[in-house]
Amino acid sequence: MRIKTQKRLRHLSLDNGQRSLIDLPLEFEGGRVFVLWDLVIVGRHQFKARIEIDPKLLDRLNGPGGNYAYRGHLVLPRPQDN
Repeated sequence: MRIKTQKRLRHLSLDNGQRSLIDLPLEFEGGRVFVLWDLVIVGRHQFKARIEIDPKLLDRLNGPGGNYAYRGHLVLPRPQDN
């Protein structure tokens, strides 16, 4: 199955009561969509931390800075909680 990684997601984030915009890479795999949270390369191998999101909640953007906006609730892991 071919994976496409060139698209970006722009999402409004709330961290410590502060609003900010974050941009994350997207991967499309068939009818599924994933946010690429982290990528580690070891030799010829890639290890990815991906979070699946609902493709119906993606809006295509025409302006610079991102290709899609996500209307859903995106819960990203925080390293300090692990």
